[in-house]
Order: sequence, then structure tokens, then C-alpha cells
Amino acid sequence: MLKLSTWRTVVDSQQSGKFDAIVDAIPSDFIRVLSASRETMASALGLRAADGGARLADRFGRVTPITKAEIFSLNGETYVLSLRSRRSNATAWSFSEDEDGEAQKEQSGILFLHVLSGSRSKPDVSVFIEAVQQHTGADLRGWGVRPRRFAELKQEGRQESLSITPEKAKAAHLLSDKERRVLATAIKAAPGGLILSDVERQLKRGKVTDIEATLLELQDADLIDSEYVVVCAKNQHEVSRFSDASVMDEMSKYGVRCGCGRKIGDERLEEAVAITDLGRELLDKSTWMSIILMEELRDLGIPDDRIMIEYSSGGDEMDCIADINGQVVLFELKDKEFSLREAYSFGAKIGLVRPQYPVIVTTEKVGGDAKDHFEKAELAGKRGQAGLDPDDARPIRFIEGLESLRTQLDDLASTVYRHEAFKVLREVMPMASISPNHLLDSIAAGGR
Repeated sequence: MLKLSTWRTVVDSQQSGKFDAIVDAIPSDFIRVLSASRETMASALGLRAADGGARLADRFGRVTPITKAEIFSLNGETYVLSLRSRRSNATAWSFSEDEDGEAQKEQSGILFLHVLSGSRSKPDVSVFIEAVQQHTGADLRGWGVRPRRFAELKQEGRQESLSITPEKAKAAHLLSDKERRVLATAIKAAPGGLILSDVERQLKRGKVTDIEATLLELQDADLIDSEYVVVCAKNQHEVSRFSDASVMDEMSKYGVRCGCGRKIGDERLEEAVAITDLGRELLDKSTWMSIILMEELRDLGIPDDRIMIEYSSGGDEMDCIADINGQVVLFELKDKEFSLREAYSFGAKIGLVRPQYPVIVTTEKVGGDAKDHFEKAELAGKRGQAGLDPDDARPIRFIEGLESLRTQLDDLASTVYRHEAFKVLREVMPMASISPNHLLDSIAAGGR
């Protein structure tokens, strides 16, 4: 996957002048890309020295606000250190006031560190933080684009609090297996629990290869409890339940009788299983899917305050809305096949949330009629939005089967990060060459 991580700090004019010192402080293990490229070009052209690099205007005639930059490479990771002039912020960034409370009038520029990597793990940027601190006294801090739409949604609606403990996470991943989930659901559906001798009959069409082993796994994850049931031999009704079989002996000792008049010890004793509070919580509304999705998003580096679970606004409910690097992603979770009826409902949610990326996650498949509906709706939407950038018309993503959830989320995140990373590199990459003016001035001066 492709991941973009960003750090930044606000600097004044005096601190801005320390950019070259910061670059020089980075260990030689980090290969310098831009300066090495300029030096090679200057040498090939016979110039005495290279300049700070070309800063070319875009198609609107605007020169990049990047005044200085260097790209470093180490162990497959790319580090882009750049200084952005404050006077040009209005064209690309919006800083009415720094997050730390520093007024704009005190800002000369913003120092950015962008790291491009192919891993979910957070890159180590300690050497850059130390270099910036040493030469400017400023602190590089993690930073991310804050989309206005996500903030609006957070303010407009409300979200459920999802507390994820290690025990819940373990149980949720256990339920991601269909056979375990089928058995747990059958136990939950049985009033008061399920007698073990009736398990296979209660499963109906659901198939569980090894019932005994699966029951042990569910019990070990605290999804079900084991208990004993006294069944009246005359009318087959349950008489009582208890967690310890020795209670039956105590009841017989004290002469307890069944409602039919028989001694309690003469009635049939059956082992049974019942759903626990944890099992009920995870199966209700397929909360186990929300837990797995949230864990995956966290693993991608998405902070909790950029994830809304069980979001509701008015009478509309959404399973999950996340902000991935400034892009709003709407997730619809289904523990069954996604049908045409649900496609209509999801289409309405897309209209309300207006996400950049709508995603359907299902444990089964997205029905063919649902996919046809989305294709027709997408085509109609493109016709109605003629003149817009084609990149803004993003189709719905289908994640069919949880076994592909991680790889599909990696691909989604890569798409999001690529868009922003391209903009970062587009501004700094021209600085790998010497500026045309530097070459022309050297030729005119005869000082090549």
C-alpha cells in the first residue's frame, strides 16, 4: 500500500533561514535527492555551482509557495522536507490562526515533513524532529487535513460510543468466521438458551463442521455460557436451570419434586448453552463488524476522533463515517447478501453524507441487481454533472467477504494518499533541476 504521513510546524523569518542547517543535520544514511540531482545537472552543463532549484508556475501562472525543499530516501521510504511561504497560503492551505494559537502576523512560513511509505506502521521521524528542534527551537507535530464536511457531519449528528477491549476484539474476530457466527446466532435465537441435544436441529440450514470444538471456542471467548437443564419426562417442559450439576443432588437430597409429581432426581438432566451479555452485544446490529472495521482503520493510522460509529442524524443511521487524510468515507456493513432494497437505502445515505468514497462491506456478496442499480445511478449522476472533473465521480467500492477487508482498505487508503502525495511531489520535484534563469545568467556572465 501507499501511505502518506505528515508533520509540520510554524516558523518565523529567523527560523526559516535555518532550513539548510536542518538539511545538513540529517545523517548521511538518508540519500539526498534534489540537491544531488541539481549538482549532477550543473556538472554536466559545466556550471560552477547549482542553485536552489527551479520553481515553475502552474497552468494558472502561480508560482509554488514552496521556497526550499529537499527529498531524502532511506530503506524504501521517501521523506519530503519543504518550507512553504505564508504569503501564498491562501491558494493552497487555510490557516487563519495556528493550532497552537500563534497569530498569522508572527508566521513567516510553515515547515512540512511528508513521509511516503509502503507500510501501515508509523515511520520513525525522530532525526528530523531533533534537527528541527536543534536549529529552530520549533517542534514538528503530526498533522492532517481537516475536511469541513466531516466536521459538519460531526456537529450535525450523534454517534454511539464503541468501547473496544481486548476481550471484545478477540470475540469479534472469532465471530468473523461464518460457522462460529451461525452457531452463536442459533444459541442467541433460542429462548433461554439451547439444549445441546437440539443444537444440530436448531442450526437448520447453517452448517457447522465440528459443533463440539466450535462450542468450546465460543465459550472460551465468553460468548456463551454452559448450564444444566432439568427436563420433565412427562411433558418435556424445562423445570429449572443451574450452572453446577451438583445442584441436582442437593435438590434430590431435600426432596424437591417436579411439577408432575416425580422426584427431581428422576427427571432428565440435559446440558445447555446460553448467549452471554457480550455475545448478545456483539451480535446485535452486527456490532462485531463495527469493531473489526474500527480496528482496521486504527491500524491504518486513522485516529478515533476521525471515526464515527453508528452515526445518526434525524431519522437516518450510518454504520461508519471516517475521515482518511481529509477524504470522507461512508461505510455500510451487512452480515448478509446486499440486496436491491438495501441499495436504494444506501443511495439515499450517499446523498445525505456526500462522501468522497462510499464503501459497502458485506460478509456475503453484493447482489447483481444491486450492482446494476449502482451502475445506472452512477451513469445518471455523471450525465447530470457534466463539466466536472472525472476524478470527482468515484464509484461505490464493494468489499465482499471479510477475508479481503484489509487488502481492500489498503487499496482505498493508497488511492486517497496518492492524490495528496502527487500534489506534494508535483510542487517539489521541479526543484530537482537547476532553474532556467540560473543557467542563462551563467552563460551570459561567461562564468560557466
